Amino acid sequence: MTSLVPVSVLILTHNEEVNVSACIDSVAGFGEVHVLDSGSTDRTIELAISRGVGVHFNPFRGFGTQRNWAIDHIPAKFPWHFHLDADERMTPALAAELAAIVATGSDCGGYRVPSKLMFAGKWLRHAGQYPGYQVRFFHRDRLRFADYGHGQREETTSPVGTLKAPLIHHGFSKGLDAWFIKHVGYARREAEQALDPARTGERLLSRDPVERRRAIKQAVAKLPGRYALRLGYMLVARRAVLDGWAGITYAHMLASYEGMIDVYLRLLARGVNPDRLDAPST
Repeated sequence: MTSLVPVSVLILTHNEEVNVSACIDSVAGFGEVHVLDSGSTDRTIELAISRGVGVHFNPFRGFGTQRNWAIDHIPAKFPWHFHLDADERMTPALAAELAAIVATGSDCGGYRVPSKLMFAGKWLRHAGQYPGYQVRFFHRDRLRFADYGHGQREETTSPVGTLKAPLIHHGFSKGLDAWFIKHVGYARREAEQALDPARTGERLLSRDPVERRRAIKQAVAKLPGRYALRLGYMLVARRAVLDGWAGITYAHMLASYEGMIDVYLRLLARGVNPDRLDAPST
């Protein structure tokens, strides 16, 4: 690949034959691209190899752990890294912004990246909680990740910046059933961490919008009626109704996810093993 943007791109994959080619094509102008697979059984690896990118393997234990493994074990050419999930796409505007940051010699540890969530061909501007920042662009020597819930959080002593140009997230590219199945696992991890006394909370009054969002999430983690609370929040506070039928549908999907978390919380708080519901509680 022609080194137009001096950034190493990593794409996380697991059975992503429907996404991996388009994802790789979206970063064709970058200095190098690697795929980190966690055990695909479809054509993901075949398609990645056909695109001429580096392919690596590591069992998935969590997003933070997987990203750290990539930092430690993949021989990247460039100190600045950008991580994509296979159902996400780079845009020309975002690529140009990344190139400009590298050229200026930024001292940041990483940058929060906004994400535009697509549903049935429509951008969920409100229901998708745009900009929904995540740190995906970072300097390998200044930032690490930690597993948290179904995602990760960043760990750095350097400043964290915020990008303007978003990536595109096709979060439903595998269909509705796949989304629900995936979120069952997410719900269990969210419940387990909500009950972990070692977790510390962020500040509700922080000036950082990401920290405020996380603090609110922690504050309501153990409240009853999660489904109704999330649905009301999405439809009214986040104005999901402005996204039409797609936004309202997605609001109900997120509320259902909260309901899953509530079920796991009820079981775990009573000492019931979710894998052995026939066994007596402790």
